[in-house]
Amino acid sequence: MKEYILGNVRVALDLENGRISSIEFEKEELVRGEVPFAAVKLRNQKGEAKWFDTSTLSFGGEKDGYLVYEGDLLRLGIRVCEKDGSLIWRMDVENKSPLLIEQIEIMSTGFLDKLVDEGGKGAVVFPFNEGALVTNLTRRLNSPFGYFEAEYPSLGRYCVFPNMLCSQFLAYIVNGKGVYFGMHDPRYSPKHLDFLRANGAMKIQMRTFANLDYGESYHMPFDGVMTFFKGDYFDAFEVYRKYFESRVPAGFIKIKDSKSLPSWYEESPLVVTYPVRGHTDGDKEMLPNKLFPYANAIPCLKEISEATSSKVMTLLMHWEGSAPWAPPYSWPPYGGEDMFDSFVKTCHEEDILVGLYTSGLGWTNVSHRAPYSRIDEFNAKHLEKIMCANSDKTIKSFTVCEIRDGYDMCPACETTKELIQNETNKILAHGIDYLQVLDQNHGGCSYFCYSPEHGHNPSPGEWQIRETKKLLDGINLGSALLGCESGAAEPFLDQLQFSDNRFILNYYIGLPIPMYAYLYHEYVNNFMGNQICLALNPDENTYPYRLAYSFCCGDMFTLVLNDEGGVLDAWGLTRTTDKGKALNFIRTLNEWRREQKEFLHAGKMKKPLEYECEKTSFTHEDGTKLTVDSILSSAFEYEGETLQLLVNFTGEKQMVRLASKEEIWLDPKGKDRLNSEVAEIAPLSVIAIRRNA
Repeated sequence: MKEYILGNVRVALDLENGRISSIEFEKEELVRGEVPFAAVKLRNQKGEAKWFDTSTLSFGGEKDGYLVYEGDLLRLGIRVCEKDGSLIWRMDVENKSPLLIEQIEIMSTGFLDKLVDEGGKGAVVFPFNEGALVTNLTRRLNSPFGYFEAEYPSLGRYCVFPNMLCSQFLAYIVNGKGVYFGMHDPRYSPKHLDFLRANGAMKIQMRTFANLDYGESYHMPFDGVMTFFKGDYFDAFEVYRKYFESRVPAGFIKIKDSKSLPSWYEESPLVVTYPVRGHTDGDKEMLPNKLFPYANAIPCLKEISEATSSKVMTLLMHWEGSAPWAPPYSWPPYGGEDMFDSFVKTCHEEDILVGLYTSGLGWTNVSHRAPYSRIDEFNAKHLEKIMCANSDKTIKSFTVCEIRDGYDMCPACETTKELIQNETNKILAHGIDYLQVLDQNHGGCSYFCYSPEHGHNPSPGEWQIRETKKLLDGINLGSALLGCESGAAEPFLDQLQFSDNRFILNYYIGLPIPMYAYLYHEYVNNFMGNQICLALNPDENTYPYRLAYSFCCGDMFTLVLNDEGGVLDAWGLTRTTDKGKALNFIRTLNEWRREQKEFLHAGKMKKPLEYECEKTSFTHEDGTKLTVDSILSSAFEYEGETLQLLVNFTGEKQMVRLASKEEIWLDPKGKDRLNSEVAEIAPLSVIAIRRNA
């Protein structure tokens, strides 16, 4: 047994069994179960893999400051030391075999196997799709976004950084006491950070890919950090933000200091997205709808712009001349270049921005939504050589998109870079303002490849980030911005500066929380996203609630239209929301966003002051009741002043009680009683409190 006393926290390691046996925080025991604190995954060239962990390896004692665990194929040396109230973990692995060390796992810990909303205690702070708070482990594990082993071929739902996960940490909070787990890796190696049931506990699992070749040994080049805090999820965010700010990568420029961002970036454009063929991705026939030819949408776009007092950006779907979501060949556009160029010209004359979706690093052999095949080209050019492959060199169809057959392309191959760059440059040459170039590559990263023939290490690794960034560097941007699906993960903040947030997915596993905005808002602004996979049951308040949530994160807004000009509840659905109410609320919120753009566009998110208000409940399609505050709030700091926003999305008069016991009323239908420290912009569904930072 080895003990560490870190202020009011005692941590005990069971060395013989290689487990964290106790974390006692202010005399409350948090740890339960028998979870090995370290493990290693070995793989052979046939793609067969096996994990070895500290509960099954032999403990060889403590040597030169390392805890030694040994087996026939490997020897682990684990160093745990105290630093500034934290435990710092490092691991070396001596490889005694010709196998590949693919992944290592360190400081994994077991907690109570039920969370607070299922009769247990605690919640998990999770960097999944801009940030999630998970309070029911069973619900999360049974959802479409449950636990999956991160294996080839990649699944778009993997909890991998940089992909669905934007940042390199997790936290567990019980009764205001938190345990933070961070992998403070400046090289951004891919990681599988997750939580699941194992050995009678909820296991917090921290894994990183090792960036090695067969037979090589591993030396962990960064700190695994386990630290302890009091507070809520904002306090967990702050631990990671201090690390991020201590080593912001070269090229990451704050919005307020940037000289390269287009002028529209600070004008809060409203993204208006719709297809020009079909109505949803599920349509079997992609026939032109009423918004084709492209110019048919301009009167509707102008109406929306006027009604919301906002610049708009049209973001087209199903516009490709090939087939919807059929990369890499999107150009020429459906209907031809002349028609599209005329549309772009007219939009710009009307002060309307133009954006397009494309579908990332996928190769399409056959579309299931339009007559389209590239099988002959694939075979004639032997393009299997550039596709993401398994250890045994076999390739498998991708699993990210069901409306086409094909593969994931490996960005380490020069042919991949040239193909994506050439096709992207064709599109950007026609003067558009935005391209979601890596849609279906969540967070901006490529998918797993083990090929020994692509010039990278024969497993996922930091090469993915390096090669994807090189690919993006070779695109001729002009004045356009690029983006991806989900907020750009941390390594890509400097290149993907306007992306399609997917916080909507977090309703499957818990509730969205503003992690991404807290960490990165000074560097990048995103938009609300097309809201696909909305699983909240119909309710007149769900749409304004989601608008208010995006506003509080400092994000821009999105409308999804049907071809009648109606406002859909979300992409993929046919049900509409009240268009007049939606446009009015967006007008109100966007007036605030422009008026207070120093804070909401370029500010740094702060933890808001506490307040009390009524609650509003929604139901999920799985029957779960989701309860949120009827007043949402966030705070942003800019040059020494902090602005805290209070947003009433319900449409009815609501009261907020501040910590000072003062009551503030937000009444969208009437006048509010405001005191002298409250700033006012009508209509009064939003107020702001100013204070010194």
